[in-house]
Amino acid sequence: MNQNKAFEHGQEFLFLGKRLQLEIAKYSPRDFESTELSFDGKRWKAAVPSALSREERRNQLKERFLIWYRMQAKEILGSRVFHHAQLMGVWPKEISIKTQKRLWGSCNFRKQKIHLNWQIVMSPLEVIDYVIVHELCHLTVPNHSKLFWRKVQKILPNYKSQRSWLRMNQKEMMLPFQ
Repeated sequence: MNQNKAFEHGQEFLFLGKRLQLEIAKYSPRDFESTELSFDGKRWKAAVPSALSREERRNQLKERFLIWYRMQAKEILGSRVFHHAQLMGVWPKEISIKTQKRLWGSCNFRKQKIHLNWQIVMSPLEVIDYVIVHELCHLTVPNHSKLFWRKVQKILPNYKSQRSWLRMNQKEMMLPFQ
């Protein structure tokens, strides 16, 4: 996937590390007025009014995907943060999910706040867990010292493979939503 994603029938989008296809069905404008998007666990299905231009269809699908991914991110990331915070005995004062162009997560050590990029839900759960554990470790160690990496490794002994997955797939995960 690249920044010029056309949101066309048959294109693949990542979710939890899997590449899943988009199926588009066109319907009469009388059936409904705007694009609808659903997900059945195996593929995305879009119902698109046939009267839409290619650009209107792309824009509506892009908006529906953005809404869908953000809803998934709130649910998945929230539960994963809670799980790991409990295991680690650290609690952020605030968690926000937002679009970050270059970061998967960030931590404000002074304010004890964690920010997570919603696009991380495109990666496998192990990678999501790595990003979350990484940021939770920053609640106690604000830098990337040896102590910090030891803390990460204590919780996720194989964190380097998760970090590598992110590096290899980051371009595919950056949808053109900005």
